[in-house]
Amino acid sequence: MNKTLLFTLLISFNLCSQELWKIDTDNSSIKYSGTHFVHNWNAENNKISGLLNLENSAINNIGVIAKVKDFNSGNSSLDSNAMRVVEALKYPNVIFRSSLIEQNDDKVNLEGILEFHGIKKDLKVDGKLEDGEDQIRINISFNIKLSDFKIERPSLFLRKVENDIAIDIDLTFSPN
Repeated sequence: MNKTLLFTLLISFNLCSQELWKIDTDNSSIKYSGTHFVHNWNAENNKISGLLNLENSAINNIGVIAKVKDFNSGNSSLDSNAMRVVEALKYPNVIFRSSLIEQNDDKVNLEGILEFHGIKKDLKVDGKLEDGEDQIRINISFNIKLSDFKIERPSLFLRKVENDIAIDIDLTFSPN
């Protein structure tokens, strides 16, 4: 992963007496799915990077980076078209930086900035938290609108794909 972006995530955390955990790429993924009246599609990215900052055993901050080109649907034609539509060469990364995290037993509420297609949007999502001794797992599902990120929806048979895209995130963090 781009070392400059990972470094940016690192310096965005207040590093005094805090513990940084990194994403376990073998057990983490970001998936998206979309719909069109002809067919549904989905893609997955398992090559994500990120850090979780613990302070006094509580999650203080999370930063995640995923390269757009690493999303794989299993259909090279679909992937190629998706990369063109989201202008992956111009906007190669999807980035999330948390600003507020609230934990309550096995639930987590995250607020932060989602950057995609050169657009930064506030994001508030609820998720499931599994807090273990050697790993922290966070599962989140939410929808985005392509129009919110100024992405021109492609058409097939004179009908555009649906504006809503479902996002499923499964992140596992381990101590460095």
